Amino acid sequence: MNWRKILQFTLVHVGVAMTAVPVNSTLNRVMITELNFSALLVGFLISLPYLLSPLQVFVGNWADHNPVWGRRRSPWILMGGLMATFGSYLTAHAVYLMADNFGLGLVAAIGAFTLWGVGVNIASVSYLSLLSEETEGKTGWRSRAISVMWTTMILVSIFTGIALSRMLEDYSPTTLYTAFGFIWLIASTLVMFGSAGIEPRMTAETVHRHADNPGTAMRALVNNPTAKRFFLYLTLVLISVHAQDILLEPFGGDVLGMSVAATSRLISIWGVGVFVTMIGGLWVVRRLGKKTAANLGAFLSATGFALIIMTGALQQVNAFMGAVFILGLGGGLMTVSNLSFMLDMTVPEAAGLYIGAWGVANFAGQAIGNIASGLIRDVALRLTGSEFVGYITVFSLEIVGLMVAVWLFRSISVQNFRRDAEVQLPELLAVAVD
Repeated sequence: MNWRKILQFTLVHVGVAMTAVPVNSTLNRVMITELNFSALLVGFLISLPYLLSPLQVFVGNWADHNPVWGRRRSPWILMGGLMATFGSYLTAHAVYLMADNFGLGLVAAIGAFTLWGVGVNIASVSYLSLLSEETEGKTGWRSRAISVMWTTMILVSIFTGIALSRMLEDYSPTTLYTAFGFIWLIASTLVMFGSAGIEPRMTAETVHRHADNPGTAMRALVNNPTAKRFFLYLTLVLISVHAQDILLEPFGGDVLGMSVAATSRLISIWGVGVFVTMIGGLWVVRRLGKKTAANLGAFLSATGFALIIMTGALQQVNAFMGAVFILGLGGGLMTVSNLSFMLDMTVPEAAGLYIGAWGVANFAGQAIGNIASGLIRDVALRLTGSEFVGYITVFSLEIVGLMVAVWLFRSISVQNFRRDAEVQLPELLAVAVD
């Protein structure tokens, strides 16, 4: 591992992550507030990438022992990354087609969001598995890579949000298409440059034959008690953090009367909060430990949700933006802590399998959060007739979920996970007999 490799990982990570910025910070608001689509429908469409997350286990496990052109990860990084960028670009066109012709547009939207989702899943498990392999046993490099990758991603998200806001000052479908096209071009370029030469060609000595059996891989996860608890923890904490993803900008529009351009800036405000704790997060992790730092991030996030509820009740736009900043502080601290912990919760011999499993937990949490939040908001709105009540019902449940996740995290340790994982290795690494 060296700084050139870290730069390449960063370019790929940023390129793939950028594809979500216009969808989650602008298109969600347009669909719910401007086009009056059901929040449940919006949640389902935006969750399609996450609903496809089981692909990560199978792609990661298959790539562990089936090189393509002499490489296990980089072909999938490139293919998945470009699928993600193009699929994200198509989502805006599909949404407006849906507004004109709902049936045809819905088919197109499902196709576009699915293309985006398959790409994100394939690319994510591939570059995170490669990162885990490249940094195994190299003191300090894993933390450096995580810090640089995620800090750069947040900085780019901040500037992307600002750019989107300025491009959408005179909002129209045409300006929205232009904005999405701008993101597609930049993200695709980053993915292509980042994936070029990121992984050396394997030699005959480095090719290992593992048992290529998805059932075997799944048993290794199911029979590891600590892995199951960690999977549940990740899923719960991500549901609790990401249920607001499709609702924060519509909340600003429906409850506080903010414009499309103004709510598009929320991703930048949130990103500044994340950036602050990403920069200081490594110090906090070293000082307090990964679990304590993650729990502190959960408490900060819960505070942010509580303040968002209060600002809506008091109709305070500036205070609302401050609450979003606090939400970002908590999210950043949880990201750096949980990601470091997640990369520890694997073994080198089956990195793709375990990173794939944690990727499923990550995306499943976001999928459940998005769909459940849309459903709960719609039901609460229908029952009470109050948009404010619809939104704060979701935010309140997120606070509860974060506190339950903190309680669950107490019983999880890396040592117990690796002890249980070692028992499964002989079955996972069985040499295939031709």
